[in-house]
Amino acid sequence: MTSASNHGPSATGGMAAPSPLTATMDSRAQTATGLAVVGAGGVVLSFDIPLIELSESGFWTVLCLRGIMTSVVALLIWAADRMLRGRNIPLIPGRIGALVTFIFCFANAGFVLSIYLTNPANVVFILAFNPVFAALFGWLIAGERPSRTTLLVIPVTIVGVAMIIGSGLETGNWIGDLVALATACLIALALTLARRSRQDFRYTSAIAAIGPSIVALPFFAGTGLESETFGWLFLNGAVVIPLAMILLAAGPLFVPAPLVSLAYLLETVFAPIWLWILFGDRPTNLALCGGALIVAALLVQSLASLARSNSNGAPAKLG
Repeated sequence: MTSASNHGPSATGGMAAPSPLTATMDSRAQTATGLAVVGAGGVVLSFDIPLIELSESGFWTVLCLRGIMTSVVALLIWAADRMLRGRNIPLIPGRIGALVTFIFCFANAGFVLSIYLTNPANVVFILAFNPVFAALFGWLIAGERPSRTTLLVIPVTIVGVAMIIGSGLETGNWIGDLVALATACLIALALTLARRSRQDFRYTSAIAAIGPSIVALPFFAGTGLESETFGWLFLNGAVVIPLAMILLAAGPLFVPAPLVSLAYLLETVFAPIWLWILFGDRPTNLALCGGALIVAALLVQSLASLARSNSNGAPAKLG
């Protein structure tokens, strides 16, 4: 029978510690909330490329307007966060922040360019390779030796990317595949530098989208608005990307980082499906096999990382 002291003030006037059952229930609720948040973020993010395709917009239109909308909305969210919660989060934290922003500028441009140069599904599969780049950069820059699982996963994912680029050689899209690979490398480098600095970079990638937009502005002014259905592009830049950014940035507050990384795999799985359903844009068999290999390898890596996190007893942060 549970004593009354477990449910009310203690004899010293303070509140009694929660029972193990209550703590377990709170932990489960926190994990469930985190899974819902990051899962929603991954699914929302999977509509990024399909919405660009639905808008039937020209390259300069997408590069210019998508970046402006994303950065402006991110700026508004940042300002609201500061005003309502009194949180002093810098948009670009110091010199390392400037470097990370500069790298993200090229990554944003590379992402949009790759969509126009190769099969969009190939882009999604190749971008999923960025955790492997991140592990390598973490080793080279921060001295974080990859786990045995990661070392086994790396050659498997390399084979998967080689298969996708090989399919690009068959279809003549290999340049776009290489641009996507370079983009994955840049994203991984930026994330590694951000993690090493231990500062808050939650708005940096979105704010960095303004860089390519400024470069594209004269070209956009020359060509004018090239979009058959601008509403889809607006939905993407002003709603989908900022919403996904908020959800995925909130994920680590509830669950360990490996679970957040699994959310990004949801984009890798769902985006090609949406493209296939909406446009009949089926990747080649070789690209599908390569993509499946990358997803399977990264799934194993994330689950292994999650198991290590649980065994170490590191609780997820809340708040």
